[in-house]
Amino acid sequence: MAGHSCSQAMVMAYFENHQLPRDLASRMASGFAGGMAQGKTCGAVIGAIMVAGLKFGPKSAKDTYEKDHCFQITQEFCLRFKRLRTTVECHEILRMNQIDPQDTESMKQLREKGLCREIVQDAQQILDQLFKEEE
Repeated sequence: MAGHSCSQAMVMAYFENHQLPRDLASRMASGFAGGMAQGKTCGAVIGAIMVAGLKFGPKSAKDTYEKDHCFQITQEFCLRFKRLRTTVECHEILRMNQIDPQDTESMKQLREKGLCREIVQDAQQILDQLFKEEE
C-alpha cells in the first residue's frame, strides 16, 4: 500500500490503465478511507467501484446500456466482496477483526495486523476477475 489508505491503494493500482494522473488518482480517493472517515462503506470497496466506473461507466448521460452495465458490475463486485468479508461496511469489518474504530490504540493495531492490506488484495482480486470475465 506504500503509505496509501485503502481507497487510495485501490485507485492507485489501476490509475495507469485509465490514463489517470497519479497525483489526481491519489487525491481523488483520499477522502474515502475508513468508510468515508465514518466507518461506512469500506474504502477498498469504494476505490474498486471508482475503478469499475472508469472502465465501464457511461461516457454520456444518455448511454443507459453502459450505466446499467456499470451498476451490474458494481452489484456483482459487492456480492463477491460480501462472500469473502460478510459485509462492505468498514466498522463491521473492523469489529469482526477485534478492532474498535473508536479506540485509537485499537486503530494502531489495524496497521500492524495488515488487515487493510488484505482487504485491498481481496478487492483487487475480485475486480481483476470481473475485468477478465468482461473481456
